[in-house]
Amino acid sequence: MTTDNSTSSGWRLRVYPLALVVVLAAALLFAVLTYDIDHPTSRLGGDYPSFYGAGAIARAGDWDELYSAERQSVEQEGLIDDAGGYLYFSYPPFVAGAYSVLASLAYRWSFLIHTILMAFALFAAIRLLGPWLQRAQWPPLALFALAVAFYPLLRAIPGGQNTALSLLLLAAAIRLDLDEAPFLSGLALAALLFKPQFGVVIVPLLIVGRRWRVLVGWATGAVILFVTSTLLMGGTWLAEWWEQASAFREQNVAANGVNFVSLPGFFENLLGAGTTSAFLFGYGLAALFGTAVVYYWWQHPQSHALERYALAGAAVVLAAPQTLYYDAGILLLGLVAAFALLPRRAVLLIAMIVLSWSHIAADDLGWSPLGPLSWAAAAWLAWWLTANRETEATSV
Repeated sequence: MTTDNSTSSGWRLRVYPLALVVVLAAALLFAVLTYDIDHPTSRLGGDYPSFYGAGAIARAGDWDELYSAERQSVEQEGLIDDAGGYLYFSYPPFVAGAYSVLASLAYRWSFLIHTILMAFALFAAIRLLGPWLQRAQWPPLALFALAVAFYPLLRAIPGGQNTALSLLLLAAAIRLDLDEAPFLSGLALAALLFKPQFGVVIVPLLIVGRRWRVLVGWATGAVILFVTSTLLMGGTWLAEWWEQASAFREQNVAANGVNFVSLPGFFENLLGAGTTSAFLFGYGLAALFGTAVVYYWWQHPQSHALERYALAGAAVVLAAPQTLYYDAGILLLGLVAAFALLPRRAVLLIAMIVLSWSHIAADDLGWSPLGPLSWAAAAWLAWWLTANRETEATSV
């Protein structure tokens, strides 16, 4: 009797990913159900207390205390290990307004819903990238399981982070660009301003790429978000946010420097915050990579949407001042671009997943290996696309 390999392979691609997702979901539910906020060793949610606390402040209407260290510490009491400490909330007011809805729930259920929402955001991003992934002929759930196996995303989704949301917004912008809806694509990119350092990086690329209607969409979205924050917190919110974010920057190097993967952040951690050498190395190398990305956008203003935004996403990760390793998950866009274009895709995918786990050595090394690996992967992608896209066009 012969075996139908294609049927056997198809069965494994359906069953194994489903089993993995079920196991992860069961582990999440177990952690939520056994969580005891009053027990000193029971902790849940990674960085989620900062968002939950900001949402609680917003829900109470105490906008003048949104960036207050004392108020954030009070709202996070019992949610983190550091008694009297707090996880700093460094996002614009409209983000706190969104989290005020989740803050109406008990912490454990709020965290559970947030984790489910981030998982769905990742799944939705994969579905939006379907035209570029269809060559693999893998079920969406298999692709989702592989994405979750990528260490930054595995830690981000249950860690209270929002990397999956960034991926969803970029995937939406790519798909809307493909579907010739530039204004809506710009609105999706404007929503990236929930992390201002991410949303702003896109603007120069839209200009050099002559994507004027996309830029109009971005500007419209940016105005809506600015006005929303102003209505919530008042006209001085931007100055208050900037003052607090600037003060937090040096503290963040001490607290999270080992987790930085961006070029400026990595060298700040390695050579010292505020040093001339850290500035020159970090921003100098970021400028070199940015130049390559700008060149690609200039050469391909209308075509190769996935590749353009994959490079833009890489620029966001590498050039932002203090990108944490979670957001290296955005580099999956580059992997999707390579996945669609290169042979031996399975080998590439497995290698990238394995290498992503190198971050577990960060505490022992004092720096994240995922930083140099991310730079190398982004540099290779920029070189390969620039060298090869002049001839064969595989953009759908």
